[in-house]
Amino acid sequence: MRTGLALVAWLAALSTLIPAAAAAQGGVIVSGTLGSPETDLSPDQQQHLLGEYWPIARAYVTGDPAKAIKELSAWTRDRIGKVQSIQYQPEGTLPAGIKSNAEWQPRFLRGAAMLHTDIALNAFRARDLQQFEFHSAIADGWLALADDRKSSPGSLRSRWNVAITRLLLASGETGLAERYLDRINERIPNDPAILLVYGTVKETQAGRMRAQWPSGRTDDPATLKTARDAALTAAAALLQRAATADATLVEARLRLARIHTLKNEDARAEPLLTAILAGQPTAPVKYLASLMLGGIRERQKQFDPAARLYVDAVLAVPDGQSAFLALAHIMYAASHRDDTAAVLDKLFARRLTSITADPWWLYPLGLDVALEARFGAIRDEVRK
Repeated sequence: MRTGLALVAWLAALSTLIPAAAAAQGGVIVSGTLGSPETDLSPDQQQHLLGEYWPIARAYVTGDPAKAIKELSAWTRDRIGKVQSIQYQPEGTLPAGIKSNAEWQPRFLRGAAMLHTDIALNAFRARDLQQFEFHSAIADGWLALADDRKSSPGSLRSRWNVAITRLLLASGETGLAERYLDRINERIPNDPAILLVYGTVKETQAGRMRAQWPSGRTDDPATLKTARDAALTAAAALLQRAATADATLVEARLRLARIHTLKNEDARAEPLLTAILAGQPTAPVKYLASLMLGGIRERQKQFDPAARLYVDAVLAVPDGQSAFLALAHIMYAASHRDDTAAVLDKLFARRLTSITADPWWLYPLGLDVALEARFGAIRDEVRK
């Protein structure tokens, strides 16, 4: 192996880096599904319950959100479930003297959804997943009703579901995220953002498959490989659909390339990565694409181009430990011990402590972890 004289220039480039200091429960209406009509409440009682609920929900939009969250958090799930169940039934003629208290304005329906979203997020922070699932399901039901049950790709309901599932993915709850996505992918079909996060969940699940040891004996490796390949194939299909539907989704093409490399299909991954790097990718995407393409070049025994790509990755994200290690590895394999030590010295000098410093560590979590901003933008849109 040789790395050529270009190594000196690449190490010089590195020297410019300055070391840095350190389930929905109880028969609740889920996502706009029409459930069984209420039978234990009279029409008068039903409208009275709606009359108690909607002033609180409207106050979330027009009044004091914190007060509305506190008030509705005190309600039982049974009462909240009954409210949505009542409103989802066809509105017939009420008996004389009884006025309908149902709310049909999309603004307030979406406001109610965000009210339940904030309660759900509070529950999630407390690791109360049952409460989180319940209020998330109620929120999605109101969003579906606000869209007259005809939500379209890119709609507020779509963006809300993407934010919820990215939250679950980033928290390691891939099974729960998959259940959400399986449902919403049917109800908002061909939505590129939903397909992207769905493909990401499938890819992450494939990467976490491990052989089990039932009765003290390991599973058949061939069985594990078959299951992993099936998950990767499913992920690739979703990501390909996302990339086809929206050419601006660079992350979909990046992930598709990664899956090709995992399936030993470097020839299919290479043009995708080359095209990404030829554009103007964000720093994290440039970092990841450079590492992936560098890995392909290394497997092709093109060591100088591989080293150059690893340096490009370091320069794109100076706190990316994986790129330093990839570069050090190729230097060591070329018997450049001093150069290897120089690269590692620069890595250690950065004193990395942040778990989000390296995009490669975030990669299984979906890259987009600025989820508070996502929810904040939806809240602002509802309240304006």
